[in-house]
Amino acid sequence: MAGRAILAVDGAAKGNPGPAGIGIVISDESGKVLREIGECIGEATNNCAEYTALIRGLSEVRDMGFSEVTVYTDSELMARQINGRYKVKSEGLIPLCDAAQNLLGKFKSASVEHVPRAKNKAADKLASAAAQPVAQPELSLLGRELDSLPALGTGEGVQLPLQQRVKPAKKTKREEPMIQRFTVRTSHRTEFIDITREVQDAVRSSGVTDGVCTVFIPHTTAGVTINENADPYVMRDIIDILNALVPQSAEYRHAEGNADSHAKASLIGCSLNVLVENGKVLLGTWQGIYFCEFDGPRTRQVFVRVG
Repeated sequence: MAGRAILAVDGAAKGNPGPAGIGIVISDESGKVLREIGECIGEATNNCAEYTALIRGLSEVRDMGFSEVTVYTDSELMARQINGRYKVKSEGLIPLCDAAQNLLGKFKSASVEHVPRAKNKAADKLASAAAQPVAQPELSLLGRELDSLPALGTGEGVQLPLQQRVKPAKKTKREEPMIQRFTVRTSHRTEFIDITREVQDAVRSSGVTDGVCTVFIPHTTAGVTINENADPYVMRDIIDILNALVPQSAEYRHAEGNADSHAKASLIGCSLNVLVENGKVLLGTWQGIYFCEFDGPRTRQVFVRVG
C-alpha cells in the first residue's frame, strides 16, 4: 500500500502508574479509517502508555505497507522529545523513545505533530476504554480435560497484550501450592503472545508473597519464554530466526506436517521459573512472559504453580 498514512495515537493510565491502555487510529490521506486498535497494556505510567501506542501504531502502519506517515498525538511532551526539542530524562522512557525513533527512520517520510486533545478524540476514547478494568473469567484448578482446536490456517504474527484477561481466583487456605490454569487462543500458525498479566494474576490469587512461580505449557508444539515486551519487532525477529533455523517445508519424517513446530517448541522450551517478591513476578523493566505458538491457530492451556 503506497502513500501516506495518518496515525493518531494516545495512551491512558488510571493511577499513573496504574491500569493502562493504548488507542490507535490509522487512516489514509482521504480520512478513511483503515484500522482502530484499543488494548490494555497492563500497569504503566501515562507517558509509557503514550510511547507504547506510538511504537505499536508505527509497527501497524509499516505492516500495512505505507512508506510515509504523519503521526498526531496530544502528548506535547512525547512530540517534543521525539522531535529533539526536549531531552528524555526518564530512564524508563529512553529505550521507548529510541525504539520509536528507529521505527520512524524506516519510513521514506515521517513526522510527529502535537495536536489538542479535542482533535485526538478517537484515539483518546480507545485508550481510555482499554485502561478500564473489565470483568474477567475465573482461573481454574488443574483437572479439566484439555481442549484443543485443529490448525485452521497459516500465517505469522505477534500479538501484544491479550484482550481477555484472567481474574484472580478466590484465595483458599492450602498447605500445598495450587496449580492454576488459563486459556490462550491463538490466531496464527506462529505467534508470540504476552501473558505476563495472566501469570501475575495467578501469583496474586495464590496468596504467595515471596517464592517461585513456575509456568508450564502442556503442549508439544508450543512453548514459553521471557524477552523484551517494548518493541514488537523483537518478537518478529525471533520468529524469523526460528523459521530460518527450522523451515516449515523440508524433508521431515513426521507425517503430520508440523515437524518444524515440534522442533521450535523444543528450542524454546515448555516451562520457566520466575522469582516472586512482594506478591509480584520479579521481571526486568522491559521483560515480558510470552506464550509461543508454533502450530496455530489453536486453543491452548497454560499451567501456573506458585510456591
